Amino acid sequence: MTGKPDSADSFPGISEVKTVIRNALYPAPDRLGEIIGRLLENSGKMLRPRLLLACAALAGCGKKLKSNLLFESAAAVELIHTASLIHDDIIDEAASRRGRETLHLSWGPGRATHTGDLLLARAFALLSRPGSNKNLLLLLARTVAHLCRGEIYQMDQRYCWELTERQYYQINYYKTAHFMAACCEAGGWLAGASSPCRRALWHYGLKLGQAFQIVDDILDYTGCPDRLGKPVGNDLEQGRTTLPLIHLFETQKYYLKMVRMLPANTAPPRELQRILREAVKINGSLDYAIAAARKKQAEAVKALLHLPERPERQMLADIAAALTRRLSGSPDDWQPVDPGVKLS
Repeated sequence: MTGKPDSADSFPGISEVKTVIRNALYPAPDRLGEIIGRLLENSGKMLRPRLLLACAALAGCGKKLKSNLLFESAAAVELIHTASLIHDDIIDEAASRRGRETLHLSWGPGRATHTGDLLLARAFALLSRPGSNKNLLLLLARTVAHLCRGEIYQMDQRYCWELTERQYYQINYYKTAHFMAACCEAGGWLAGASSPCRRALWHYGLKLGQAFQIVDDILDYTGCPDRLGKPVGNDLEQGRTTLPLIHLFETQKYYLKMVRMLPANTAPPRELQRILREAVKINGSLDYAIAAARKKQAEAVKALLHLPERPERQMLADIAAALTRRLSGSPDDWQPVDPGVKLS
């Protein structure tokens, strides 16, 4: 794994992972086959499988690993991720994902829900194959539980305008950071790595996931819908208080008083949303969030120093660097982060 891929497909092992996913989901009859076909042709950057593969190669220090277990495990984490996106879109009543109409709008929430459930079932079937690593199965089962816990906690905190940073990072951990950390640690388990090596991989993934979520929250204020692949401004519309807004409310109580006057469980009206979006820019709240993302990014790269100096380590460092590469210049010029940019 020494190349410098510029797309998910050219990343070593990803084409094999896609084959495993296709074989796990097909044959599928009638309408289900149509839905799965859409999923397969509209796959994303496959960041989580790429993390697992790169971490396994790094932890294995060049030794030959069991490719079937490696590709099946990478396929499983992508199926889990895709299932979580399907369910999230239903909950959020999202209209688009990766530039296309969401499944629940195309085929109805019932079919979309059960498709997500099917993907989870197929993922754990892959993780339960003969010869699979039991530790990996337990790790990813805990990850799914944390995803659910994070979503429920976030739903409970909707329209809570006094959310603290500590609560924000709790949601961040359960929804995003734990999953990325688990993907990285999974690579260590598959490579038979030592406990200190697995801890370093976990810490890298944890900090990467924290930075990833912060950047995603920033882009909800600044991103371009066409390039981001989903609508922007959704957090305010859904009553989610993310890091830029938390900083604004903590430093400018006037805006907090404004949202406190809203009826319970009500999103700000369009004009107030516009005011808040402008305020996070003018107040420096976006800059605060960017600084937080860059700090987490730096901590992720620092964790890699405990791992062997190999090309895969540079790949992982570059994945971290790519997160905030676009967060520069004028806020009006900020573009969505593409985790699949060329690793160089």
